[in-house]
Amino acid sequence: MSKAEIRSLIGRISREPAVTAELLDEAAVLVRRVFPKTPEVTGGADVIGQLLHMIDVSLPGWTIQLTGKAQEPDGHWRCSLRETRGSDEVEVIGLGSGRVVELALLEALLHVAEQKALV
Repeated sequence: MSKAEIRSLIGRISREPAVTAELLDEAAVLVRRVFPKTPEVTGGADVIGQLLHMIDVSLPGWTIQLTGKAQEPDGHWRCSLRETRGSDEVEVIGLGSGRVVELALLEALLHVAEQKALV
């Protein structure tokens, strides 16, 4: 598993207007290398639902914080994924931002995968 592959994909998604089925599938393949239980992408229109399911399965017990300001045509969304612990000390944090919710969720998940990847 190459951290460079994940970084490259993070760089690409920051320029995208939305998460396409192809982009979601490519990301799922990379995330699955780090978190083998990550579910397959089913296609279809529910990208946000699929991303939330990927996070739920890949990072059980983690906290998802999503904030944003809805604006037409694009919002300003931020997502943080944190390991839920009994103390304020957090080892791994995934941060993402994007014009649409799904970009913020996907970027945050990829940042966690990058940190957890071995190489």
